[in-house]
Amino acid sequence: MRLRSAFIALALAACAQTPGAITPALYAVRDDDSTMYIYGTVHVRPRGADWGNARVRAAVDESAEVWTELIMSPEADAETQRLAQQFGRASRPLSSWLSESENARLDAAVAKIGLPAGALENLQPWAAALTLTVAPLLRAGFDPASGVDRSLDAYADAAGKNMRALETAEQQYRFFATMSPELQREMLIEAIDQVDQVDELIGAMSRHWERGDEAALARDVIEETRMQYPELYRTLFVERNNAWMEELTREMQGAGVDFVAVGAGHVIGPDGLVAQFRARGYRVERVR
Repeated sequence: MRLRSAFIALALAACAQTPGAITPALYAVRDDDSTMYIYGTVHVRPRGADWGNARVRAAVDESAEVWTELIMSPEADAETQRLAQQFGRASRPLSSWLSESENARLDAAVAKIGLPAGALENLQPWAAALTLTVAPLLRAGFDPASGVDRSLDAYADAAGKNMRALETAEQQYRFFATMSPELQREMLIEAIDQVDQVDELIGAMSRHWERGDEAALARDVIEETRMQYPELYRTLFVERNNAWMEELTREMQGAGVDFVAVGAGHVIGPDGLVAQFRARGYRVERVR
């Protein structure tokens, strides 16, 4: 897998639905008086695609509190847009990061996704890479409003659940904005060169998620990122997972049932939430 594949899977976690029932992985973490369901999600879905099956809905119904990465509301969405502009705004022209031949490839990529020439010139490299990833997905019918997190949030909110968040939008944008210039440039180059391959890359990861094939997800997303791009892995996974574990283990010290929905890449792998809960002595099982 190239860096771009990891970037798509982890930063966007986009997914397409295949025919038939989906069986995404769901875990239950337990101690004597608490249960915490851990559900790996995908944040962008085709319009109308399902976000879970009967056992996932039953786990949400059982829970008093539902955790997602971010609070979701019209006010929070407006703040997210403001922060995207703030953190994504370039301090130097995007073209200055690239050679003449690389800029020619960038111009071709921008044209392919239907944007006017120079549309990305005022963006940081990471933000331009994100745009080159998201735009083809939107044109192909994917919809952030149909993502698992948002659909689950709407379901839980309608059921009167107490909604909680693990991060703020500002924290998430800072993860990208503070990446090294070298990593941001590499992200941009690969986004340019693979703009025609988004559907193929997402398709494979989509099928893994829908089947609950976490071994394949770990192989294609976690392992190669961890071995070849340690800065990206540390920034997007290790630091965030560790911070979340502090919050979630404090929650487990109480009693009751919680449901935690975060990007699937945070659930699996040696530094994922499941492995960390097991290492701390909690009983963890996959719900089947």
